[in-house]
Amino acid sequence: MTLHPLAERALALFKKLASIRPDLRLVAAALAAMGILHICATLAAPMLMGRSAFDRLSPILPLNSVVVLPPITPENQPLPFLTPDVRYAMCRYDTAQAPVGLSVQLPGKGWSVALHTPEGDNVYAATGEDERITSLRLRILPSDERFMGLTPESLGVADTSEKPQVVRSARGIIVLRAPDRGHAYVPFTEAGLRQFTCTPEKPR
Repeated sequence: MTLHPLAERALALFKKLASIRPDLRLVAAALAAMGILHICATLAAPMLMGRSAFDRLSPILPLNSVVVLPPITPENQPLPFLTPDVRYAMCRYDTAQAPVGLSVQLPGKGWSVALHTPEGDNVYAATGEDERITSLRLRILPSDERFMGLTPESLGVADTSEKPQVVRSARGIIVLRAPDRGHAYVPFTEAGLRQFTCTPEKPR
């Protein structure tokens, strides 16, 4: 029985491919090269973007001041892929002139606060706990070691207040996230978002 010429060619090609024994070293090198290329492409993606999240948000966020964003809708979202079941309050901070003080309360599970640099790095994050209010006070200082004013102790004043945590970051955006649990919780959520403060410290 004779085969169709095309079938004979396909069978001959299949036999030829089956007789080829791949060089395992070449296969391993190709897989390693593909892995390296994938990692490099992933790391380079933020630098190849036209506009970063920091650039997009800067025009709507005054410096060292909190802005409570309206609910996210398809027509109203300052950044792509923001989830509509979360409410946001943000502050664009800059410590060039003075340290920035942050005060926020996380009244429960689902609430979180995070500090992001203009490059997208996360320098601090905290989340709320179920049935417990988490009160946070941060003092954001510049990344360098320059003088930022005298402490109360050096001025001879006893400082009995609770000392805030210290975070070093030149500038960036603080994001407070709150779960949107429906219309009945809107006053509670709005009140929690508006308790968030982000202000530069007065020089001593």
